[in-house]
Amino acid sequence: MRWKLTTRVHFPSMKQLRLIRALFVLLCLVPVASRAQAPVHEPRRIPVTLKSDDVLPTGNEWIALPDVRAIDGALTTFNVLSLRDRGLLQVSGGNSVPVLRPQFSIDDTSIPLKNPAWELIEYWIPTAHQTSAGAEMTLTYCAPPGSHAAFIHMTLTNRRAETIHVALGLNASWGELDRVTYTPVALRGERTMAPTPWVDPGEVFSFITDDTHFAWSLVYPGATAEVNGPPTSAAPALNIQKTGTLAPGQTIQADFVLGVGVEEFSAAHGAQALRELLDRHGADEIIRQAATWCRKRIRTTGHTDLDVLMNRNYLFTALYAWGKTLDTEQTVGVTSRSPRYYVSAAYWDRDAMLWSFPGLLDIDTDLAREALGYALGIQLRNTGTHSRFIDGVVLEDGFQLDEGVAPVIAMGEYMKRTDDDAFLKAHRDAIVLLRDRLLGRFDENIGLFSSLQDSQDEYQKAPFLTYDNVLAWHALRDLALLFDRLGEPAVARDLSMRADALHQSILQHCVGTPPGSSESIFAAATDGKSFVFTDIPPGSLMKLPTLGFVSEDDPLFTRTYSWLHSKAYKYSYADEPFGLPGSYRLPFTTSWTVADHLLLARGKEMALKVLRTSGWDGGIITEGVEPHGAVMDSEGRAFATAAGYIAHAICESSCVAPPGK
Repeated sequence: MRWKLTTRVHFPSMKQLRLIRALFVLLCLVPVASRAQAPVHEPRRIPVTLKSDDVLPTGNEWIALPDVRAIDGALTTFNVLSLRDRGLLQVSGGNSVPVLRPQFSIDDTSIPLKNPAWELIEYWIPTAHQTSAGAEMTLTYCAPPGSHAAFIHMTLTNRRAETIHVALGLNASWGELDRVTYTPVALRGERTMAPTPWVDPGEVFSFITDDTHFAWSLVYPGATAEVNGPPTSAAPALNIQKTGTLAPGQTIQADFVLGVGVEEFSAAHGAQALRELLDRHGADEIIRQAATWCRKRIRTTGHTDLDVLMNRNYLFTALYAWGKTLDTEQTVGVTSRSPRYYVSAAYWDRDAMLWSFPGLLDIDTDLAREALGYALGIQLRNTGTHSRFIDGVVLEDGFQLDEGVAPVIAMGEYMKRTDDDAFLKAHRDAIVLLRDRLLGRFDENIGLFSSLQDSQDEYQKAPFLTYDNVLAWHALRDLALLFDRLGEPAVARDLSMRADALHQSILQHCVGTPPGSSESIFAAATDGKSFVFTDIPPGSLMKLPTLGFVSEDDPLFTRTYSWLHSKAYKYSYADEPFGLPGSYRLPFTTSWTVADHLLLARGKEMALKVLRTSGWDGGIITEGVEPHGAVMDSEGRAFATAAGYIAHAICESSCVAPPGK
């Protein structure tokens, strides 16, 4: 049986079709119009004042360019993280020669950069500008986030009235490969240079033992290169040039791409991938994209000088206290990826979790999560031990209580900021281990926790440190909250009771009367019978109000503050214009003390004075400054974890909208 179709089909009239078409076009235009009206942020360029011996660090998670010289734009070294080598692999030119040196010439006459004007694009990407010999020259170093490469962007504009012949170039020297953990150690092997495999034009530089240990490459589109090596040069070397003829007002530009890899192909193709992006989008757009990444991670105080210091050091802690290993592609933490720091490329729980981590939480919670996962992962088995290699193996032995509780405090802050219960549950076993390790340091006779070494990494004969026990009190409270979130209320109640008891024990046993005084103050350490009256700047008594242990106007704390800032204390530097309490180990105004005073009403003015007066390490935080003139401490330069501590303190005290509030 067949069914008869009785429903009539009505087709739209021409008038209706025109109306539908008009509506369709209008709907298509709406998102276009919205996109057209969206604000486009041009990258900010921040002028920086530098001395001729200053350097500018830049880089990304894969490659660090720690020492672009302010005087001439040359790159002294670059490095990558290697888990196999338990630290940095650092490439240098050898014999005090920079690994990369830019070159400009006009009509076969070299026009060197001499103390050019420097700007930082979004606080991180260094660009130099110089006008001389009738030309404008620029130089920019950019390591786009996510790339296994960086590039050097050079331009020259003819400002003369006549046509000129120009060359933009780069000299490369492959002089030495060092393994760096604390100090550089030269690796023994063969350094070679050959054409980049499957990439043209370019050269790959290999370090070979029984196999290729590491490789890096230079790819130079549109340019030519002259290859040199022993015996005509001391090391494998490359002289790259891009030439052109410029009429008045014309500009030439060149991009030289530096890639890194575990062997020749990966080094070459890391550079090749970035070269392809440069070809597709152009250097300006790649720089803009990198600048956008930086811009998402900056904050403002409303004061230009503080913003420059804060944001440079926020980015420095994110990219120099943390990075990815080239050989295993995992995030690891270090004191600093810059060889300028005297104990670079090693891991401290305190540095990572108490100093750098708060800065990460302020600007990049995803990176903070990775960092915390690393602390609770490969580093967990030796948490609390003085210092370790990046694979968790012990470097310097000795238990430090503040380091033992550092990951707990970091987890507490992370949970307050993110409510990431899934992460907490995934790391419950690690939290239990840390709790049990902490409780294992408890001395029932005095009701305090013991430590072998203090926060400045020095042995203390008196085992009970006041600041460290206050940290333990804070950690017990954090543990109580964490176990409550884990649905274990009985454990949480026990930890809360322990915290309350510890609070009383600290007030009972860590308070005494210093020489020359009739009033009691907090001591730095005790054995239960006698006291040590000093300050320990990386674990200062000035931190007690910020930790919530006492209020800033508590009489006991105000007396402690007054004594440490008086001439009764040998290291008070009370009569110096930039003096804040130090110690025998750190006899100057330290960056930690500056940060701690910044968060105190009584100390903020002096802290701001130090911050604004010192040039630090070309704007990057050091261990401290000399109390008389605020000149940086030269050994503790490029201190990436302390950079996060200072940046966080600046933002907590002065940001227009403090993070997490």
